[in-house]
Parts: sequence; structure tokens; C-alpha cells
Amino acid sequence: MPSTPRCIGTSIAGAVLWLALLAGLTLSVLSGLHICASMCSETAKYSIFGMDFGWFGCAFFGLLILLSVVRTRVPSAGGLLLYVVCAALGAELRLIWIQKYDIGSWCPVCLGVAATIATAFLALSYQLPAPQSTSGGIMKTRLTRISLMTLALLAGLGVALTGVRKEAEAAGPDIYFGKRQSDTTVYFVSDWFCPVCRKVEPEMEKVFPDISARARVAFVDMPIHPDTANITPYNLQFMMYDKDRYMRLRHVLDELSRITKNPTPEQVQAAVANLGVTLRPINFTELMTGARLFESLFRGFGVKATPTVVIDNARTKKRKLLVGSREISGNAIREAIAEVER
Repeated sequence: MPSTPRCIGTSIAGAVLWLALLAGLTLSVLSGLHICASMCSETAKYSIFGMDFGWFGCAFFGLLILLSVVRTRVPSAGGLLLYVVCAALGAELRLIWIQKYDIGSWCPVCLGVAATIATAFLALSYQLPAPQSTSGGIMKTRLTRISLMTLALLAGLGVALTGVRKEAEAAGPDIYFGKRQSDTTVYFVSDWFCPVCRKVEPEMEKVFPDISARARVAFVDMPIHPDTANITPYNLQFMMYDKDRYMRLRHVLDELSRITKNPTPEQVQAAVANLGVTLRPINFTELMTGARLFESLFRGFGVKATPTVVIDNARTKKRKLLVGSREISGNAIREAIAEVER
């Protein structure tokens, strides 16, 4: 018996569903690895229940793929797949709102994920079997289905409203100095063993008091040289717990890095003892969280080399990058702050 147009359409919808789910999984992996454009940097500051959006998306699309595989054998899995996708649509409404009104710019990867969810919803809607006549009638069956889909959408929206938080609201290391409520943040992205970074370090020490009076300031480790990872644990600790002495401690770490590429806790303690600082045991949870934060920042801003100073204003959505010793100076940073604030 020849296939009916409805059967052909259902087969095409099934293929579209699979393409959408696989595309969503691929985009989630890219997001988790922070392989994204520079306009995604603000989006990278958000998380859902403390989890990175990318890896959350990988688990979510993995669940959808599993439900899609078993729905031919387990009828209830098909209904669950539809309602989970509806919930995802509701969550995407919140995420699109954040990009449009809170961030003010669009993340291509995030928009791609939203498109895959919408495509999956349309494909599943086309595949829905026609309501069977029951004692309550076809209309009642349709109203029940629509009501459940609407409830799932609202549930997803509620989860996103509750669980999506910006970096400042989520648990994580406090790496910021200066005027904490400023819309402008100056990020000094460097590598502890980069010769040019060492060259501009005195300039950053000199200009820090002036800049920190005008904007937030953060120092971000970008491990161009793998040995930088040996300094980062101490740098994170000093940024978090010794803010009032940080610039002097940073200077000590800079000098120590010129002596050894892998300083021991005993060497660091001896170097900072005259500043009245007692080294804390390394908290590996804080260390990993801090390293992920650093990575989300330098990847999100599209930093390709060290040293780079990123001047970013959350209100105007303007950003300027200064790269290398020829561009980085106190006057250039001050001018960039004024530029992004206009």
C-alpha cells in the first residue's frame, strides 16, 4: 500500500527532530567548552542552579535523545518528550529575555540552542496522533493536551526564573577590587611567565589606585605558559582573602615566578611572611571554580594573547581591548574607561 502524505510528513518530522536534537547537543558542547564569539562573554556569566549552561545543555539534550530512542517501545516516553521540550521552550523565553533586556546583545550559540528547541517542538507537534473520540469528545482531549503543554511551558519558565543567576549572584570566588558597584570593569589578562606581561606589570601596579577608584578591577590568569597554573592557586587565594594587600602580594608572586616555575607552599609563605600573610591550605573546589571563571572570562572576551586589558561597561554594552605593551598604558586605560562609559 503506498505511503500516505501524512506518513511521509511524519517521517520527515522525525528526521527533523533528530537533526534538531543532535544540533542542540553539538551547540551545548561548544558552549561548555566556551568556544564562542566575543559577544557571548556576558552570557558566560550566567549559570543555572550553579551549573554551566553548556554542560547542563549536554545532559538535557542527552535526556531528549534517550526519550526519542525509547518512545517507540515505551508509549509514555513520547508524551514525556513532548512536555519536556515544552518546558525547555518556557525556559528559553527567560533566556532570550536576558539576552535582549539584561545583556543587550545576542549570543549566536544560545540563539542556536533556542532554535533547536523550537524546531524540536514543531516536529513533535506534527507527529502528534489525532485525538481519539472518547466519552468526553475530541475537543476535550485536545484541550487536555494543550493544557498540559501550557503547564509544562510555564513550569520551564518558572525553573528558569528561579535557577538562572548571574555570576555575581552565584557561588564563586570574589576576584574583584575597586569601585565594586561600577558599571565598568577593567580586566587585566596576563600570564605569569609571559615576558611582555612582566614588562607591563609595573605600569599596572602604578595605575591600579587610580583605576580602582573609577571602576571594578579584576586580574585574570590566562595560562599561555602551562607553568602559570602553578602560580594561580596562590594568586586566587590572595585576591579572595587579602584584598587590602593584594598588589604587594602580586608583586611578590611576580618576583618569585622569576626564580622558580613551580614554587612550593613553603617558598610562597617565606616570601609573603614580611607582609603579615599566612598562607591558607589550597581549597581545590575554590581553585577549580576560579580556574573556570578565568577561562570563561578570557574566552568570552575573545582574548587571543597576553597581556590584554579588557575594559567592559555593562550599562552601555561597549567594550575595548588593549593588547600588548604598545597599547597598554595608564593613559590608554583611562581613555578607554571614558570611551566605554559614553
